[in-house]
Amino acid sequence: MTMKLYLDTEFTQLDWTAKLISIAVVDENEDVFYVELNDNYTVDDCSDFVKKNVLPHLLGHHSKMPYYEAAARLSQWISDRGVPCKFATDAPHWDMRLIEPLLEHIWPDNLSKDVSLVSIPYNYEQELFIKYDFTPHFAPHDALVNKRATCGK
Repeated sequence: MTMKLYLDTEFTQLDWTAKLISIAVVDENEDVFYVELNDNYTVDDCSDFVKKNVLPHLLGHHSKMPYYEAAARLSQWISDRGVPCKFATDAPHWDMRLIEPLLEHIWPDNLSKDVSLVSIPYNYEQELFIKYDFTPHFAPHDALVNKRATCGK
């Protein structure tokens, strides 16, 4: 059986110049992988929306690391699941566009190239953010909402 990994990324712009800011992946057991990149973008790269709704929620400190280290850690974390895995995301056209280059040279053997689409009605998604006191546009919370909307908890 394939384990779904609920992926969410935050990035600088909602256009094709987007640069990766943070990555969160939640497995079916709700183990969370989270990193923030400290060498992939500048504040000047960010839209006003991102400056207001994403950057203030970043954790900093131990979560921040260079792009190459984030790639290695994510690849290892996925490998450590020990079973076949597949990403699930509500925005594959954005998330995978940023994740594929990150993992390009170290794609985990147990990670499928297929991606599952998570589709959640907007009202239900908002209910979950309120129910769990989660912050929208904070990647770990977005990934957990996708997981819980799909699998429950």
